[in-house]
Amino acid sequence: MAIASASTIVKFHEFPSGNVLHNYQPATQIDGPIRSISWSKDGNWLALVPNAGLAEIVSIKDQLKLIHTIQGIEEPSCASFQNTTKKNIAIGTKSGQVLIYDIKTRVVKKRFPRTTSEVNRVEFTAKDGHLIAACQNGEAYLYSNTQNSLSGTFKIPRSQTISALRTNPIKRNYVAAGSNEGVVAVWDIYGNKNKFFIGSHKAPVTSVAFSPISSDLVVSAGLDRQFCFYDIAANKCIGNIFVENSMTSVDFSPDGKFVVAASQKGNIYIYDSKNIQQPVHSFFGHSGPVEHLSFKKCEDYENSFSFSCDDKESVSTDEVLRNNESFAVDAMVFAESARCTPPQISVPPEDSFMAAMGLDQNNTVESFKQDGRGSDSSKKFLMHKYTPTNPSRLVQDRVQSETKIPMTSTPDIHDHDIFPKISPIVSLGSQPTSEQLKTSMDSVEDLVKSTVKEELRVVSGELKNDMKYYSTHILAQTRQMFLDLLMSMVKESIKVENNFNSLRQELVSENTQNPSSLFEENLMLKQKIAVLEEELAVLKNNQVNQNF
Repeated sequence: MAIASASTIVKFHEFPSGNVLHNYQPATQIDGPIRSISWSKDGNWLALVPNAGLAEIVSIKDQLKLIHTIQGIEEPSCASFQNTTKKNIAIGTKSGQVLIYDIKTRVVKKRFPRTTSEVNRVEFTAKDGHLIAACQNGEAYLYSNTQNSLSGTFKIPRSQTISALRTNPIKRNYVAAGSNEGVVAVWDIYGNKNKFFIGSHKAPVTSVAFSPISSDLVVSAGLDRQFCFYDIAANKCIGNIFVENSMTSVDFSPDGKFVVAASQKGNIYIYDSKNIQQPVHSFFGHSGPVEHLSFKKCEDYENSFSFSCDDKESVSTDEVLRNNESFAVDAMVFAESARCTPPQISVPPEDSFMAAMGLDQNNTVESFKQDGRGSDSSKKFLMHKYTPTNPSRLVQDRVQSETKIPMTSTPDIHDHDIFPKISPIVSLGSQPTSEQLKTSMDSVEDLVKSTVKEELRVVSGELKNDMKYYSTHILAQTRQMFLDLLMSMVKESIKVENNFNSLRQELVSENTQNPSSLFEENLMLKQKIAVLEEELAVLKNNQVNQNF
């Protein structure tokens, strides 16, 4: 099994050792992160889109080599192989085009309606019935691959961007997405609605992934130094794993047993999905941020772990439920241990942005050792948080575990179990004393109080986050209104000035006459003056003659 990681180059690692099998530098050799990578159905080809230049397809079947450069599609921004065939590949462009390219004939096979902005990500659904394209303006366009038409558009609630996108390999109608605002959403493309969304991250979401064996399990990674697990069916976050560095990419192994996450510093961590408290292995990937992680596809794995909504024989429902329950139990155990010894990592308010971006130095191993807290405090990087939605069940589980009563998912029912005469919290060897009962009740009461307090703390934190969001949103709206008002004033002043200039030009044009016409008018006036002078002289002579 192999995994591909992409930064400015693409590396192919052996899993789980991390040994580098191949290195590939795009032909353009532009110093910039690779935009996207995608495996073909059989795992022999990898399509990649460099930071600038044409999309490329490389083969690693026998040896690493470039087999095709996609010509005729200018400024590609992302690419994705179909899931059912390696013949076709979807390509999005910076100009908003969404195309399907036929690799064999080397021509554009389909052209979908153009989007309004640059296409950042394209993904096919499980059976290639639909193609979804995420754009820079925060909209996702759903296209029908059979009818070549636009089926609908989606947006992440409380967000203006889409920073991550992934389709469900099991359920064809589920699509997960993340935003720069820290919101993770799951869309139901058949119902054209939001199936699930939660603002679990305090920084941009960099990657999302579905479990290949459980259709309701989703993982997301973000720049706030954590990756989170969600149960879509239960509509909640079932685990928050905090790490030392900001996470840039995450993916499930094809068998669903491992979760692989990459950091902003180029390290790649491997977690066991049944014990996610600490990574089981890590290795160095790149000298810069790892932009993409993707396990090599294999037809054997697809036949073993993927199934459609109507196929019930390949993976049973009980097995999927057991996987979800075991993961939830592990998350609860980690949460309980973290609640008993909560980590104390202090970040100054002025450094919160630096902490979210993973650029501060307050949480490094060296700083913990320098301030005298010892090497054991370095374990506080891995914090675990779980919010119980059913406190009564948690209390019952705690009491049963403390009294060492076995818990079975399918207990044997006997006649004497229907009306039990002994309380389950009482030892079977002797009758409980009043002090024991009082002690048990006090412990239960304390546990209920602590659970309610934890619930209140979580709810208050969510309310604070919502207030921050709405205050920021209102401030942004006020600023936009002020800018609109200022722009309208500028437009009106320009309009008045233009009217004034046009009026002045009209006045100037009216007053400005032809010089020849002025000269003729001047001569006519002079002639009239001369005639009037002659008449005046004649009148004077006549008057003088009359006097004599």
